[in-house]
Amino acid sequence: MNGYIAFFTVTVSAIIWLVLLFTPKRWRISERWDIPDELPVMIRPLPTLSVIIPARNESSSLPITMPSWLKQGYPDSEIILIDDESSDGTAECAREISAPANGKVQVLDGSPTPSGWSGKLWALEQGVRISSGEWLLFTDADIYHNPHLWQGLVAKAIAEQRELVSLMVLLDTRGFWAQFLIPAFVYFFHFLYPFAEVKNMRSGTSAAAGGCILVSRKALNAIGGIASYCDAWIDDIALAARVKRAGMPISLSLTKSAISIRPYFKLHEIWNMVARNAFAQLNYSWFLLLGTIIGLFILFVSPVIGMGISVTGKTAILVPSGIALVSMSFTYLPTIRFFYLNVVRIFSLPVAGFLYQAMTVSSAINFVLKRREWRGSRRKKDKQNDSVKNNMSANNIF
Repeated sequence: MNGYIAFFTVTVSAIIWLVLLFTPKRWRISERWDIPDELPVMIRPLPTLSVIIPARNESSSLPITMPSWLKQGYPDSEIILIDDESSDGTAECAREISAPANGKVQVLDGSPTPSGWSGKLWALEQGVRISSGEWLLFTDADIYHNPHLWQGLVAKAIAEQRELVSLMVLLDTRGFWAQFLIPAFVYFFHFLYPFAEVKNMRSGTSAAAGGCILVSRKALNAIGGIASYCDAWIDDIALAARVKRAGMPISLSLTKSAISIRPYFKLHEIWNMVARNAFAQLNYSWFLLLGTIIGLFILFVSPVIGMGISVTGKTAILVPSGIALVSMSFTYLPTIRFFYLNVVRIFSLPVAGFLYQAMTVSSAINFVLKRREWRGSRRKKDKQNDSVKNNMSANNIF
């Protein structure tokens, strides 16, 4: 890289990082929610609750997660698990575990996904159709729920007068790649969708995390149900955006009260998770893809290159490179602390940023090859889905 171009690029990076450093809403983890030691007094009776869980090839997860749902103790609730054409005996496993629950759990053998629907949303739609609750909790089959989570969530929604409450569950960070990339995933998500802005009705930022979404039936009906975003592959963002645009308050928080047991021991597992939706976040725009690649290079890669150039004797570039790297690392510190990881990992963000840049490019390649999947279910993208009904916030860049 030409010395003058490198100095200019790194200086731009340093300026941007200084601005971001003094914009803490994008990196400071302020929106956290965990089950309180004492649940707030609720109006009795509690509103009815339907917990709807799409499951595809989850027979290894259910023995761990399903007992946590059955022990919630929410008085007027039902659990509906939809087996999305699993090949590992998921439905049989669910029926066996839930047998002592005296009919509280319905296990539905899902029908084939119709054209124009994503597999997960079709599974949820089938559950919604047979549900009866005033509130609906959408969660994943690999999510463990701490005791009283459901009551706490409903209490939070009622106390804060929100029609949608979502939690970003605690992701598994066992193993090298998970500790390296999962905190960065949460950091980037929070960076793009500041949780404080999500709950601010004056802000256009909308987001939810699909692993745990509590939504009122009133709100879901008001936006036209799941059918209104049936082809959305980033379904959680699509749902949150529609509810908020309809004038109904939403919120999103980090939590340690709901825990994903899905491991990410291998790089390709994280890669596929990100690449599945990254290009959709850009509304399938090649212009935005190019801008994202350039932006990520300037922010995360150029300061490292600048440090390398400085050791060759061109010391002028050392100052902006150092400012960028120190500022970047400082903004990463709250996320690293949230996961109880060694603070030394704050310096891994540039490499993580480079890898997420590569994942975004990979997502675009998958789009060209017409490959998208959910839990191993691959399908070709219908032409009519190209319109992308998500209408996501302009803040989304990957």
